[in-house]
Amino acid sequence: MRSKIITIILLTMMLFKANAQRLSTTAADYERQIVSSYAQKDMKTLDRLLSSYYNSGLYPEDVLMYNYNELQGMQDWGVIIMSSAESLIGKLILQRVLSEHCDKVLVCTETGGLDSLTCKRLDIPMPPSSWKPEEVYEQTMKWVFKHVTDRNIYFPFTDSPLFKQFPVELKECIYNEGLTMRYSATPYDNITVKIRNLEERYMTDYLRLSLHPYSEKHDQRLYRKFTPGMLALNYSAIYLDMLPYYREHRPDRTAWLQELYGACQTRYNRINMNSLFNIEQ
Repeated sequence: MRSKIITIILLTMMLFKANAQRLSTTAADYERQIVSSYAQKDMKTLDRLLSSYYNSGLYPEDVLMYNYNELQGMQDWGVIIMSSAESLIGKLILQRVLSEHCDKVLVCTETGGLDSLTCKRLDIPMPPSSWKPEEVYEQTMKWVFKHVTDRNIYFPFTDSPLFKQFPVELKECIYNEGLTMRYSATPYDNITVKIRNLEERYMTDYLRLSLHPYSEKHDQRLYRKFTPGMLALNYSAIYLDMLPYYREHRPDRTAWLQELYGACQTRYNRINMNSLFNIEQ
């Protein structure tokens, strides 16, 4: 009887300790460990960390929804090349915790890029190891362009500033489709794809009304170059860019697009104002 009581006490103490560790783990802690596990391809640890991070509620809803819409706008079995772990973590949560868009291949140059597992999945040869750090992003793109012939290749819109340094012949093959850019050596009608993404694929109700509060004061992510407010501005840029086309070719939908544009501006202003005064949305 005594041994059973001791066992129960020890198990209870272990449970409390585990809960205390979980509750004391910050978003930055999670992200640091997630990136390390991903780079080392320790998938068992990675899945545990991603699940804990998601269930902790520390990962902002706006950022997860933005990542969802990036993948939602891609064609099935597409490849997305990212320069930052910030673009990777939300997509890992979507794929490995929520089982969403698992057909898409994620390539992040900050966390290993074209490692052996990724190359095996894409059925392409491993790239050389002689690339200089400042060349990795561009060389990874060119390697994928050369060897991946049966999948569409995408990039986050947030990486678009990096394209300025690319050769003209490469930039001419990159088309904007909304929240993502797509590589295509053959010209195509990307306006039609943008309209499809805006009207049929992107989930944007959260921009009008978010039931999950966000406060920059409590956002302790390690990677947070793009806050929910900045991501709302990315939607605004798309809507503003498409307004002239809608006014001319789709006047019956112009009011709808203007409403979304206004919602994004309102959301950006509200988040920034709340962050300024350290209050929750």
